[in-house]
Parts: sequence; structure tokens; C-alpha cells
Amino acid sequence: MATLAPSHPPARTKQTFHVINSPADAVTEALTGLTEHNPFLSFAPAHKIVYRSDLDTFRESHVTTIGFSGGGHEPMFGGFVGEGFLSAYVSGNIFASPTAKQIFEAIRMCQPDPGSSPGTLLVCGNYTGDILNAGLALTRAAAAGYTVRFVPVGDDVAVGRKKGGKVGRRGLSGHLIALKAACALAAQGEGLERVAQVMEYVAANVGTVGVAFDRVALPNATLTDIQTLPPATIELGMGAHGEPGLQQISPIPSPASLVERMVSLLTTTSDPDRNFIPFSTSTPSPSTPDAEVVLLVNSLGSTSDEVLARFAELGIRDLDGRGFVVRRLTLGPLVTSLKMSGFGFTLWRLPPLTGEALGREEAVRLWDWRVDTVAWRQ
Repeated sequence: MATLAPSHPPARTKQTFHVINSPADAVTEALTGLTEHNPFLSFAPAHKIVYRSDLDTFRESHVTTIGFSGGGHEPMFGGFVGEGFLSAYVSGNIFASPTAKQIFEAIRMCQPDPGSSPGTLLVCGNYTGDILNAGLALTRAAAAGYTVRFVPVGDDVAVGRKKGGKVGRRGLSGHLIALKAACALAAQGEGLERVAQVMEYVAANVGTVGVAFDRVALPNATLTDIQTLPPATIELGMGAHGEPGLQQISPIPSPASLVERMVSLLTTTSDPDRNFIPFSTSTPSPSTPDAEVVLLVNSLGSTSDEVLARFAELGIRDLDGRGFVVRRLTLGPLVTSLKMSGFGFTLWRLPPLTGEALGREEAVRLWDWRVDTVAWRQ
């Protein structure tokens, strides 16, 4: 029987290698390589901005979309820049927000002539540094006449309402699902208000929970220490930067038992601290209007597609047993934490047939919208 650990025991350490030249150059070198081998991408190294190579023409008649985050979560977001998805990505250093200057420069690239373009949607995960730097950039952008909407996304159900307080939940991979829909609308020529509305709506119907077998080793040298959990222990709800999770579990449960716990956290309607995805019931019937979902199974860095596929199968089986229908599935390394060993489930409650900001079939059509990027699994 797994129990909630009353406190975290002292961390053990082991050594791990990073195949890098200099820690200070790691992000720039990675993004340079990404863009050199994909001609539809371009790179502005002074501000660590990856952007679609046809941005000059695209921005004239389409809403542009910018994702920004610290490095170390690749392929997010550089791997999702391209036709049908993001217009640009701004990267900070490893696990550090890009500066306000970098973010403002990306806005300027998307709108070289303030007031003459359809506008820009700016998106990040809900982290203090990202929010503060975005606020500074937005203040400067507003003063200069740029049209920008900003949507930070927190989707980690391991952080309950009591713990999150005014800060809210951590951002994991939910913004990637919401961006898939919003960017598809932008590609079709929708205006900024509609693009931002759908971004906010989908983000409000998404939740994520992860599990990991170790924490993360920052590449601050070629050989670094990594904190490890006690033997035969996993951590449910660990954050994307190795932040403490909801529960340490020992002995390690069976895959099916672990999946049951994760799905329960995502679908609960009875836990007022964590019922973030607004399902009408946690045990729907065929007639329940919001029983259809999209499931994303994400590698946190070192978990293979084969292992993810097995957990995806278990996830679908568990959801089906509760009465949910998995309408779409994608898996792979989408939002990683360097080489962390673990995976996460992100669940999107598809809209009911009527009465909400997005129709169900339109939502599925936006999910299926074809993209040309490096990393999206279509």
C-alpha cells in the first residue's frame, strides 16, 4: 500500500554526463542546429528566437503566435514552430525565463509596424519568472502600440487549490494542447480575439499529472550530480524542474495501478481541491455530453516511445472503464525536463455538443489540422 510521505528523506546523488561544450552556449548551439537542418525555420541568436522562415509574409494577414519558456524542455517550443503551429519561440537559459527584452523583440518581429497587423498571441507556462518578464514586455509593447494578448497556462493537477493559492498551478504540457487549437485558428485567418478566446477555453479544460523516478541534473558542467529518490520509490506529481510532487510511492506500484491513480487525479469531480477539469461526472455514460477526451502521453526526457505506448494503452483502458471515450491520442517527447526519467498524462475534455465556446467537432478538426513542424506527432 502506497502512502503519502510525511516528509522527503534526504536526497541521494549520482553523477550524469551532459554532451555539451559550454553550459552557457548549450541553448544557442541547440537552436542553431535545429534551424540549420530545417530550412522552414530561422534563428535570431542575439535574442534566442526561433521563427518560421516565412514570417515576413505570414504576419501580414494572420495572427501570430509566440511561445516562450526556459530551455531544457525541448522540443517545446522550438520543435513546434512552423506552418499551422507557432510563429516564433523565445528561449531563456536552462530552466530560466527569457528576459523581457527577448520577449519584446519577438513581438516586434511578429509586428514590425505597430497597429498594422492582425496581432499576436503570447503564451507561456505559469511560472513566476515568465509571468514577470512577460508583464514587463507587454507594458513596453502596449506603450509602443502593439496588439498583444497574453495567456499563461497552469495545468498541473498535482498542485491543489490550497497549495497553489493566488499563484495557481504549474504549467506542464497543457498549453501545448491549447496552442494546437489556437494556432490552427490563426492559420485559417481568424482574428486575435477568437484565437485568444479558444486558447483560454481549451486551457481551462485541460489537466496534467506526471510521475518520475529521479529529479533532474542541470547541465552546469559536462559531469554533474543528480538528486535521486530513495530506492524503489517514484514521485507522483513531480514538477517540470524537479519540484516536489504530491506523493512519494514505495514500493513502486504496477503500471496499471499507477495509471489508475493518475487518471483518478485528472477525472475527479469529488475532490474540491483538484477537480480542475470541469467534467460533469467522473463516471460518464454514453449519453453524457462531455465524455469524449483527447489524451497526450508525454515523455519527461528519457522514457522511450515503446514504454509510452504501453502506458497509453493502459490509460485508454482505464478511461474506457470509467465511461470516457478517447477520441484522439498522441505520445512522445513533447515537453521534457532534460533527461528526467518519467512520463505524464495530459487530458483534454472535449466540448459538449452545444453550449460552450467551441463545438466538439470543430475542436477535433483543429486538433487534426495539419502542421509542418519538427516535433509534433500527427
